[in-house]
Amino acid sequence: MKTCIIDPMHGIRKIWWGLALLSGCRELARRWLFLLTIICFTFSDSVMAQEVIQVGGTGTGTLLIRHLSDSYSKLHPDVKVNPIIPPMGSNGSLRALAAGAIQIAIVTFPTVYPAPSKSEDAELNKVVPWVRTPLIFTGRDIGSTTRLSLAQVTDIYSGRLAQWPDSRQIRLITRTERESDTRILRAISQEMDAAVMASVGRAGMPFAENDLDNQQLLERTAGSFGAIGLGQLLLSDSTLKPVSLDGILPSTDSLQNDTYRIEKPLYLVTNKASSPASLEFIKYLKSADIVKKIRRYGFIPLKQD
Repeated sequence: MKTCIIDPMHGIRKIWWGLALLSGCRELARRWLFLLTIICFTFSDSVMAQEVIQVGGTGTGTLLIRHLSDSYSKLHPDVKVNPIIPPMGSNGSLRALAAGAIQIAIVTFPTVYPAPSKSEDAELNKVVPWVRTPLIFTGRDIGSTTRLSLAQVTDIYSGRLAQWPDSRQIRLITRTERESDTRILRAISQEMDAAVMASVGRAGMPFAENDLDNQQLLERTAGSFGAIGLGQLLLSDSTLKPVSLDGILPSTDSLQNDTYRIEKPLYLVTNKASSPASLEFIKYLKSADIVKKIRRYGFIPLKQD
């Protein structure tokens, strides 16, 4: 995708008449006009040649790409990276990639859920494992010393535990069955699977459309509780604090040494229509310098199968 400048000569003609009037000499003005024309077309050619890489995906992934896009554009002024807000989610971005609306999808699961009857397009996708971040439990009124067991978290999702110790109501923030975070939570255990599915169908629960909406509800709703990627909180300087789960505080260290096991992965997906500039940007994202840089925001390399 290219950006355009319309009729750059329009402004130059105005400048020419101004110079002619000021100098009283049209020949001198013509010399200035020649110089300005060269400068203008040199500038406009560079702008017109700027390629825009459209990136869609999860809220966590979109925030991370937005954080890295400016530094990439400084290194490559002929390329502009445009992370799409509001986020499309994994399913939406994979469909947008297949339709040619974006060049890179950044997803938690590299296939559409539920799987379509025809998956020829998906088979042509190139999936690049990138990074992962702890998927944590948190809420507006949760402090840095809050501890819960997985059994208690399961009870919150099932509805068996509906109040905090001070008798305040627990307001569980729910997501749809198709959401990546829902799928991650369901995979924790059979008990958690049943509890999460029970929460999805429960009437009257606060409901988040996407990762960013989820964060806003967790931050603003009294008594809130829910799951979110640690990296998303760190990127946005959120005041939300992670729950210590079964005595383990979620962090890049605890995720890397496998003491904390609930993670949100991010994959970079392209297809045969993705531009060479898109593939170069993925190389940048996979570089050792960038992977090291984003660790401070709660991301570590995704394990290779």
